[in-house]
Amino acid sequence: MAGKIEDLHRIPDSGRTTSERRILKSYLDEGRELATGISLTEGRRDYTNQVSEGILGVFRSPGARTAVAADMALLDAFQQKGLTVPSFLEAGPRAVLRHNPQKVRAAIVTTGGLAPGLHCVIHSIVKRHCNTYSIDKVNGKVLGVYDSFKGLCDLAHNHVALSPEITEKWLDRGGCELGNVRYFHGNETGDKAIEAMVDRITDRLRDNNIDILYVIGGDGSLKVAHQLALKNPNRTIAGIPKTMDNDILWVWQSFGFDTAVEQATRVINTLCSEAESTRRICVIELFGAESGFVAANAALASGHVDLVLIPEVFKGLNAEHAKRYLDASIDHLAHTVQDAPHNPHAVVVLAEGVGTVLQDEGMILDNVPVKKDYFLKQLMDMIRSRVVDAHGQKMSVFENQPRHHIRAVPANAHDQIYCERLGALAVDNALGGYTDFMISQWLTEFVLVPLSLVDLGKKSIPIDGMFWKQVVTTTGQPFSP
Repeated sequence: MAGKIEDLHRIPDSGRTTSERRILKSYLDEGRELATGISLTEGRRDYTNQVSEGILGVFRSPGARTAVAADMALLDAFQQKGLTVPSFLEAGPRAVLRHNPQKVRAAIVTTGGLAPGLHCVIHSIVKRHCNTYSIDKVNGKVLGVYDSFKGLCDLAHNHVALSPEITEKWLDRGGCELGNVRYFHGNETGDKAIEAMVDRITDRLRDNNIDILYVIGGDGSLKVAHQLALKNPNRTIAGIPKTMDNDILWVWQSFGFDTAVEQATRVINTLCSEAESTRRICVIELFGAESGFVAANAALASGHVDLVLIPEVFKGLNAEHAKRYLDASIDHLAHTVQDAPHNPHAVVVLAEGVGTVLQDEGMILDNVPVKKDYFLKQLMDMIRSRVVDAHGQKMSVFENQPRHHIRAVPANAHDQIYCERLGALAVDNALGGYTDFMISQWLTEFVLVPLSLVDLGKKSIPIDGMFWKQVVTTTGQPFSP
């Protein structure tokens, strides 16, 4: 049965998990409007969409919007303060376009880490331009950019003309044929590096007459996309959120996340059989640099996990209280093992970002400061030294890091459908002239989210919420502090 850890005091404010609800409440408390308007590409003439509603679906009105929250009390509170109820522009086909769909020149760049479904998104974009909007093969182009922003900085030598015939062959493959490379241009760091890269890419977009740039990437890449949109008001910059960690704000669920959780669950169940058969403790490290969505969801889906450690639990705890919670978690493992005298085993799922949080908090384990790159080993040593079976014998501990095995796989059916819709809607709204937006499924609807809102933080698991409480109840570990 899950236990409690008393008196674990958080460092003020620093431990609060990020969520869209918290952001909305902060704007409400401060009496500020949440800016959710979407810009239109400048200097473009209007074109009547020649593709009918019978093919595309009902054209969206320019004023059609969806409330940002489903919480009526929260929405009423905005109205009572005289504030506009926050809402997102609905995504969908447009009756009036600002790019000539036959002559448009578009480019697709994939950035950051891998996620299942990248090929599905690319194929959907290419197919929408080429088949649905009948792009002219002589005057129009859809280019795929090799090697992420690195290739975009030297676009003339790092692109390939894409067609549905080419991208359809990629559909059943994991990874990304265009390549995913983490890159910052020049020798600068931080904001200066972004500024230098944006300047370089702006020149390349101009030199290659690119009208629309699709950026498929995580929050860092979308921050670059936002700066590109500000720098290029006469071009359309459209973002498609990509993160297997599911930590981008204003995205109900990231594409590839469902596949990653499914794959991680399969791995956990297999390793549980290994641990049970060999009477050992298995520690499985999964992705989750700043949030534990993959680890927590896979653990809940498996039902065979005895302990889940995620960054959110430790954020905002000082080193002493973080150590106390970790100690209690190890004690829970000991009880788990000892409760099965003829079959001692346990499964631990660790999100990779826990080590980073504990390093930042200055935690010391066995007189050795925690280092993020070595925390997995430190945790295993801690388990070996403190966990014994019902007969007083030390337990053998082994580890597995299947992180890359769960992100380079092909998308499952759910994610394939999701990616198909994201790509097509990105094209519909990019051709409509909207720019500086991220296409997102938010709550039950597809909407356009201003890229500026992505930079407000990262989504993480509320440890006082029902989901995490259910995970804790399932594993039996101590409740979150």
